[in-house]
Amino acid sequence: MESVKDLFSGQKPAPIELFYNGTTDADSVTKRYKGSLVKVANWENANGAFLTWAGDTTAYENIFGILEEEQGITTNYLPNDVTYGMRKRKVTPTSSSTIVRAEYSQNDPAGTTNLATGASGTAAATTLTSGENSSDTYTNIGAWVYFTNGSNANYLHYIESHTNASPMVYTLGSALVGAVVAADDFIFILPPMTGYFDLCAHLVTIVSKELVSARTVPILGLMTYITDVGIPFQPLDRNKHDGLKLKNPRFYHDFLLSGSVTLTNVFTNGIIRA
Repeated sequence: MESVKDLFSGQKPAPIELFYNGTTDADSVTKRYKGSLVKVANWENANGAFLTWAGDTTAYENIFGILEEEQGITTNYLPNDVTYGMRKRKVTPTSSSTIVRAEYSQNDPAGTTNLATGASGTAAATTLTSGENSSDTYTNIGAWVYFTNGSNANYLHYIESHTNASPMVYTLGSALVGAVVAADDFIFILPPMTGYFDLCAHLVTIVSKELVSARTVPILGLMTYITDVGIPFQPLDRNKHDGLKLKNPRFYHDFLLSGSVTLTNVFTNGIIRA
């Protein structure tokens, strides 16, 4: 993910070098990728406050920004290391007014799939049955599904409504061209102004999650985007994109790291120190 600009200043925040260790309670031996979320360590151990990977305990608490350079698996030190001083890393601060962009990629930086599966549908039908059991209401209206394989491969569909039964049944804006079976993979793009989503294991890309209960990161979604061969980067638009057969699309979500009372953005909610 990357910061795009600030809503109020109009400028893209500049990265700064700050002390960073990718684990809260040990000299880090885990790769942390460029574009991953960063938080402030909060004195939950004896090592003091510094910046660390946002997935460490407590995940998504005290969000500070985005890591702008990869941390390798060696030469990473806590402030109480007996031999070496801490490493500094470039980090872009992200306040609650900073627009951040992340991709709904098919795989995360380590190659693990981000895709959803388990849906079913009949060719020429305008309904798609989810593989998830949920009583969520309204939460996926305005979402999109893009199938990466199967008989409906490469087609993009807008979700205009869905039931609140288990499993959910989506009403699509355009009919399925081919049948959809449970083994088919798809990218699930959330509605533009969603309030939560889920990130990959490395906190860099967005994982396709249909259920609200599976979305862990509090955000304020703004707009979703598409780019493909012959389609320049632009907002997803039902009037233009619903039902298209695409070649090699990429999908993005712009959002604010607004935080919540318990999963804070330090620039808005302050720092939880215990």
